[in-house]
Amino acid sequence: MSTYKKLESPKGLIFVSSEPGSVPEAEFNDWYDNEHIPPRLDVPGILSSSRYKAVDSLTPSWLAMYDITTPDVAQSPEYKSLAPNASQREKQIMGNLSSINRRVYELLVSYIHPDTKLLSLPSKYVFVVHMRVGKQEDEVFNRWYNEEHMVLLSRIPGWLCGRWYKLLESVSRGVKIEPSEDEELFNDYLAIHELESQGFMGLPEFNAAIKTPWRERVLKSVIFSELRVI
Repeated sequence: MSTYKKLESPKGLIFVSSEPGSVPEAEFNDWYDNEHIPPRLDVPGILSSSRYKAVDSLTPSWLAMYDITTPDVAQSPEYKSLAPNASQREKQIMGNLSSINRRVYELLVSYIHPDTKLLSLPSKYVFVVHMRVGKQEDEVFNRWYNEEHMVLLSRIPGWLCGRWYKLLESVSRGVKIEPSEDEELFNDYLAIHELESQGFMGLPEFNAAIKTPWRERVLKSVIFSELRVI
């Protein structure tokens, strides 16, 4: 029996990872929360934002996510006017960050546990998975993720919802990262799983999700993967 149901969600995501570098954390957070985010929430099509600090001791250690109605929001005049109209303080802080990367994703599928209350979202923790997959295996890979892997992950106690995205654009320090000739042969995917606690990787339900024959077969098509707990 399925332990999840489809969720009607925004059709895009702006995913921003950053590392403060020489910027003091208190100033970084004050700027981000009180100066950087508010004008973005005024952009038509940006529905919500959430910020996280990583708990896995890896970098980049900060994540901001913006739910958007469609990926086209990131190309709108209102959104594109934010950077040139930034304050001097914002420009200075942005210049002093050791890293900042913005990615725009298209939502492929979204599920929510039937017991999840919308007031519990966004969750306290997110499990973030980046995967790069050969285009020839694309259809099989997506079928595995949606038909098996998402189902098994949804059985983890405290799992609230999960979303599966495809990368459309990546920008680092205002410069669009163009894919190389080799990278044109792959698709980049992102999974966001929202959970109530961070200790889920030690649970038998998580181990069951990562130890199936189907998973072993499809992982042969994965060129790169990164797992983060934030």
